[in-house]
Amino acid sequence: MKKIPRIYINKKINIQQKISLEDDKKNYLVNVMRMSIGNKVYIFNNTNFLFLSEIIQLNKKKITLNILTKEKKNNESPLKIHLGQSISKKKSMSWIIQKSSELGVESITPIICEKSSLKNKQIINIKKWKKISISASQQCERNVLTKIFKPIKLNKWIFSLKDYPKIIFTPNKKTSKKKKLPNKTKKLYILIGSEMGFSKKEIKFCVQKKFFNINLGKRILRTETAALTAISIMQYKYGDLNV
Repeated sequence: MKKIPRIYINKKINIQQKISLEDDKKNYLVNVMRMSIGNKVYIFNNTNFLFLSEIIQLNKKKITLNILTKEKKNNESPLKIHLGQSISKKKSMSWIIQKSSELGVESITPIICEKSSLKNKQIINIKKWKKISISASQQCERNVLTKIFKPIKLNKWIFSLKDYPKIIFTPNKKTSKKKKLPNKTKKLYILIGSEMGFSKKEIKFCVQKKFFNINLGKRILRTETAALTAISIMQYKYGDLNV
């Protein structure tokens, strides 16, 4: 049986509504998925609902879908993770955003730190990062998108945080405070450094602002590996990543 593809549409959707798709979505369904008239397509729109539709018109100019059913489908983690990711190299940032979305991260803020990778202005591309998040959600069957916020300096980001557990992951084993993490929480903040890590001043500032300083073992991890490892550990401890 052919798998029903999923696409994201940024609009309110109602049953029996007719929707004409944009060129990129049309290309995906026709040229990549080889869909034709009568085939079914799932649509999600950043809500906890999933819409089943049917292709009713297909030609060179447009593809039209008819919405058939609406089903509540909550695939979100009970743990709301906000990832503060120090801006890293282009490929690393794309990878982190893609995999963080797949792992159920609620939101991501690119952080400007002392050692952030800011030499190339093309590194900061919010529009592209949002597209990566959408693509990841299509693949992993999330119906709510990971929010991608605008880059912000570390100190301003810290002052904007609410009163939930805050964790900075560093390779400094001496300052680890794993035992003091709460037994339960519905939300937390994770802070990950770039390829060059954090400065001593930044780590000290975070600890002063009540961040838990935790290490991820004896080995030094790449920034993308550290981010995904930290997210996975927190989803296992507080979220829905069960074994």
